[in-house]
Amino acid sequence: MGEQPIAAYIYAGILAEKPVNCRKKQPGTLPMSRLLLLRHAKAIWPKPGMKDFDRPLDREGQSSLDRLAQAMKASSLYPDLVVLSGSCRTRETAFGLIERLEIEVPTVIDDTIYSGSAADYMKAVTKHRDAQRLMLVGHNPSMEDLALALCGNGMKDGLLKLRAGFPTAALATIVFEGPLSELEHGSGYLESFPLSRKNS
Repeated sequence: MGEQPIAAYIYAGILAEKPVNCRKKQPGTLPMSRLLLLRHAKAIWPKPGMKDFDRPLDREGQSSLDRLAQAMKASSLYPDLVVLSGSCRTRETAFGLIERLEIEVPTVIDDTIYSGSAADYMKAVTKHRDAQRLMLVGHNPSMEDLALALCGNGMKDGLLKLRAGFPTAALATIVFEGPLSELEHGSGYLESFPLSRKNS
């Protein structure tokens, strides 16, 4: 038997508690939803005695939020809910971006995201069934694993970049036909990645 891609193993864990919705979806009949996967911006190296959880953003990380906010504004890409890890660097990333976007949006700190797997990230998304443009701010490798598991199609250049890695402060925009509560393996279309990079 050939070696299966990592996304297959990731999604096997996700499916353990959530069966696949096998009903056939007719194109254009279901509302579109977007999942915005954002890896936290670059943080400082830990100082002696500092916990990883408490690492703040460095100067480069703060600057990357300026570029990301500009790119999101240019694309009219605004979340209606932000779910984030409780770590210092994810909080500074999420709230710093919200401030730069000049919007008011509900936020939820989910403690499972800091050390959670891609399956935990999936649960953090699907529990918010009413969100149409949910932003999840978290960490690698789970952020990358989730994106790879969900994206069955998309922009060729973006897919190639995603398979090469998920940099800090990078944003993956994934589109789904139907609500986020019904996410399935490979059901997403990668609309853009990484939005924050200067040359993307």
